[in-house]
Amino acid sequence: MSFLQELKQKLEKGVETAGQMSQQMLEISRLTLRIKGKKDDIDRLIANLGREVYQTWEQNQDLSESEAINQLLKTVRDQYEQLHALQQELEVLKRSNQQADHAEEVTPTLVEDDLATVEALPQAEEHQDAPASIDMGGTRVAVLYLCPFCAHQVESEATSCSHCHKRFY
Repeated sequence: MSFLQELKQKLEKGVETAGQMSQQMLEISRLTLRIKGKKDDIDRLIANLGREVYQTWEQNQDLSESEAINQLLKTVRDQYEQLHALQQELEVLKRSNQQADHAEEVTPTLVEDDLATVEALPQAEEHQDAPASIDMGGTRVAVLYLCPFCAHQVESEATSCSHCHKRFY
């Protein structure tokens, strides 16, 4: 097999790996967003619970349990259970992502003639608008940052999407 065919196969494998990693990162972002939403829901429920407790106290000048307070307490507990399940799901996904990263470490196998050919190729200049990249066991992989709401590409330092204008950090 010629050097260029091997290079093509390695590039195709790299693109496939980058696609899988992007999908995993998108799923992690979705779960993180759901967790944040669940925490916001819990905060709202606790605020409602506080209002209900105060109103009950205001009416009776005594703190007694009412049906509304009991219902809010049960709802808060259910929300915490759902939050815990989402956090566990996120941890499992992160662990599987880390295990996949370690399992797919690629070590380049170039013979000296191929290495000389690669060294003779002109080096590409880095552009400022080029996507970030990370080193994956000797292979550089491009990193794309995606909006968790509309999945359009955003800058790595962005705090809101230029496409849908929603804030995500």
